[in-house]
Amino acid sequence: MATFAIGEIPNYFNMEFFKRALENGLRMGDLKILGISIENLTMGGENYCSNIFRATIKYKTSEDQQTEQTIIIKNMPKQKQSVLSRLNIYRKETIFYLDIKPKMEALMWYLDKPWSLAARHFHSTTEPEQNIMFEDLSMLGFMLESRQVGLDLAHAQIVMEKLGEYHALTMLMAERSPAIIIDHFTFGLLNKDSIKKEAFKALFGAQLLKLATLVAEYPTMAPISKKLLKYYDHFTERVLESVYPLRGNVNVLNHGDLWVNNMFFKYDCNPTKFKAPSEVRFIDFQLCYYGSIGFDINYFLNTSVQLDVLKNHRGSLIETYYDGLVRTLKALPYNNPIPKFTDILEEIAQRESFGFFVAFGFFPLMSMFTMDSQDNSLEKFYDEEFARRKIELMFQSNPRTMETLKYSLQRFDELKVLD
Repeated sequence: MATFAIGEIPNYFNMEFFKRALENGLRMGDLKILGISIENLTMGGENYCSNIFRATIKYKTSEDQQTEQTIIIKNMPKQKQSVLSRLNIYRKETIFYLDIKPKMEALMWYLDKPWSLAARHFHSTTEPEQNIMFEDLSMLGFMLESRQVGLDLAHAQIVMEKLGEYHALTMLMAERSPAIIIDHFTFGLLNKDSIKKEAFKALFGAQLLKLATLVAEYPTMAPISKKLLKYYDHFTERVLESVYPLRGNVNVLNHGDLWVNNMFFKYDCNPTKFKAPSEVRFIDFQLCYYGSIGFDINYFLNTSVQLDVLKNHRGSLIETYYDGLVRTLKALPYNNPIPKFTDILEEIAQRESFGFFVAFGFFPLMSMFTMDSQDNSLEKFYDEEFARRKIELMFQSNPRTMETLKYSLQRFDELKVLD
């Protein structure tokens, strides 16, 4: 008999639902479900596109062996689907996990080392709602780091190395199977339709104006404040210019949402004593798009690393990324010329304006303390009063936010991004 934890759990999460998920994910038949325990992991300020559940399923195999399996269910209820329908997030992520991820992990056999990019896919459904089910990485010893604190150098290095490897694999697959990599992933979260909407400017433009007001309080940053106000006067055009054209000279399948909450880390020893991770896996491939490598790198650096890392180790992190990219391309049967380091630097430089948008548009929301963001949701941000109150909190909730933005704005100004 199923026992449900407290929370808004779909009533179709029943024996038959999980029997199909396990039989598909474990490649086994004739399973008998003995019991189900479900925990609602959905948190405001953490999960914007979906609801997250953890199910622990006790079952018996056809050989009469009793065991259990824990899986994560990514549930996209109809109210969230209506807001995000144009992004095709379910279709993109399902294609990624079924058609792309297995090929990537098989290709890494060329490097003669065990390599996994993400959690194992178990099952997907479209009715009565969209659901994608995965293995629970926490059961394998993986854990999240704090979005409020950001990643230190050791964590950032392992992410950049993995990103370089992942990007290299997508370059090969785009060469060999363009219909899978290129044709299905033509736009991301920031696309022409969303950027041109009044609601987009109402929210993100208001954040920019708030930031301009705050930095004006620092005498040395008054000129930057004026430039932010000029940016706002041509807001839609400037944001579009930061994103389009998507293609550069070195193109990959960008993850599209590479920030702290979409990375799970594993440690060889007690992480409270020694914080260097031994492995990282990425999650949430629902916003992937094919375009310049500069997008993922600028997104990650402007949302996820600690200020000291951003100030003092940006160059070395890009070198780590490049080492992972080139090492993987050389090991693979990749036929095109391997990009030079200067090519990568140029791609990143050409997308600094995208990094600026991410810095003022996404980072303040991502770094909010839990007590200030626990009631955040996509639907609520359509309410003007709610959005106004949250914009006030975004820049005040966490001291790290303004400290990082002051440094980043000065850097963007030196690079002429704000002109």
